[in-house]
Amino acid sequence: MRHKRIISISLAILGVFIFTYLASGFTAPVLVIDHKTRNVDPPPQISNNRTMVPIRFIVEDDAIKGEIFWNAKLGKVAMNCQGKYIELFLGSNKAMVDGKVLYLDAAPYIFAGRTYVPLRFIAEAMGAKVEWKPATQEVAIDFSKKSNIDPGQEAVQPKTVFAYYYYRCFDELKANSHLFTHIAFRWFETDGQGRLFYEYQDDYDSILRYTREKGIKNHASVVLMDKAQLHQLLSSPKNRANLIGNILDIVKKKNYDGVDIDFEFIDPADGPYFTLFLQELKTSLGSDKQLSAAVFARTAADKWATPYEYKKIGEVVDFLVVMAYDHSYKTSAPGPVAPLWWVEQVVDYMKANIPRAKILLGMPTYGYDWANGIKTSTVTAERLAKLKQTYQLNESFDQKSCSPFFSYYDSNGRLHQIWMENHTSLKAKYNLAANNQLGGISFWRIGNGFTDLYRILEEEQK
Repeated sequence: MRHKRIISISLAILGVFIFTYLASGFTAPVLVIDHKTRNVDPPPQISNNRTMVPIRFIVEDDAIKGEIFWNAKLGKVAMNCQGKYIELFLGSNKAMVDGKVLYLDAAPYIFAGRTYVPLRFIAEAMGAKVEWKPATQEVAIDFSKKSNIDPGQEAVQPKTVFAYYYYRCFDELKANSHLFTHIAFRWFETDGQGRLFYEYQDDYDSILRYTREKGIKNHASVVLMDKAQLHQLLSSPKNRANLIGNILDIVKKKNYDGVDIDFEFIDPADGPYFTLFLQELKTSLGSDKQLSAAVFARTAADKWATPYEYKKIGEVVDFLVVMAYDHSYKTSAPGPVAPLWWVEQVVDYMKANIPRAKILLGMPTYGYDWANGIKTSTVTAERLAKLKQTYQLNESFDQKSCSPFFSYYDSNGRLHQIWMENHTSLKAKYNLAANNQLGGISFWRIGNGFTDLYRILEEEQK
């Protein structure tokens, strides 16, 4: 039975792979190791945005020189690569490096009688620096430079699932309450004078009572997204004190476990004031109440002026929610909401500035619909389902960004593209958080009905 199960898993993976391979006009990536191009026969393949090579390459390449041990009964490939003992399993995203559990973005599989394994994972486990160059479809591996992914470090399943609640979504909260550790209730707004008020009506007390019964930490989330009002608020000691006093009153009255601050579009010149506000708020809250802040994602290559003093903020807050999405939000052309290569760079930058245990990797549960290259609307799972009922949608998967997208023509003949997430793209990001030992994940939002993310959380709890 065990053999049959392994074979069936491999065939299932193979079927999905062949469909993707043929449908995408696949071109094999170029491998460059220590600045020398490699000829691989049979050629590399792409699975779930990862370059897969036949296991024979691991044995024969001079830079890797791996010893392979195959256990057919377990469907296990074990290899000794320059002192690193790596164990991979057919059809499984879990792996072992020197006895430590790690997670793969692409599971090993059998294709045309050859076993294919993820090259990047093996190279990074050996300590190599790996870079993907999408313009030339090139995988560059350098064994003389240390990897930026902490090779061989034990993966840690994210302990914190920090979900944002927004606009009357109690039923979805109840249906998935066992998956959340913290909920930020984004029902508070503020203004330039530091007044605090509810943004919309909801059954606040019943919802808070329910989360306490379920053992979920609840946070009062306060939003302000107006640059002028943010300047008025943050630059004034009086207005900052007014808001802090109002927050303390509601925290005490409703017994919140913490406070979440979601201030966006702050003028970069007001960045130090924002840091000061967080310092003042945390001092007022004390150690028994948690403070979190949501910040825009950033990479080391970014040059745009930012109001977020990441390192200083990381010293103040208990959690930093990194909004690793809306990558294509301001562009004039359709594109992925959160391309994996970009999220990887964001994680690298955040790790360099903020303690890992405080970083919550933000994930999107929505997408955007672009008509003739112009963004028209936000797409949730419910809206996507309705569009599928109305129009003929063609589904594709972009390997460069590890992102799904859809195309269709509307009743006026306009060409649309929808870019959003799915189980595959979000699982890759979840694994990224695990492999980098981040404190947890966050997502926007409960209420979008995005069951793919809930399925991932269910799988990880088993």
